[in-house]
Amino acid sequence: MSSIKLTVKRLYQICDERMVNTKATVRVYAGDRLVATEEVTGLTESPVSKYLHAGTAPGQAVRVEWDCEGIAEMTVAEVERCPCCQHNEPE
Repeated sequence: MSSIKLTVKRLYQICDERMVNTKATVRVYAGDRLVATEEVTGLTESPVSKYLHAGTAPGQAVRVEWDCEGIAEMTVAEVERCPCCQHNEPE
């Protein structure tokens, strides 16, 4: 099993010409299967990552979709070693 690294690169809403907090509903897929749904809130223009232990099979294509009132940019990637718990995943 692999973990998935979700990186929020940008997340904000424009209100009165200022950047303010917003919320996004994030859906992470491995292949065609939905493996995680997350609510992400806040304001960032610097990348912030979170590791999801979604129980996916290694080598599956992962992708992310989101709904957001505002501006958002996110990526996902499969990782074999989880940096948060230093757990080696079996191959």
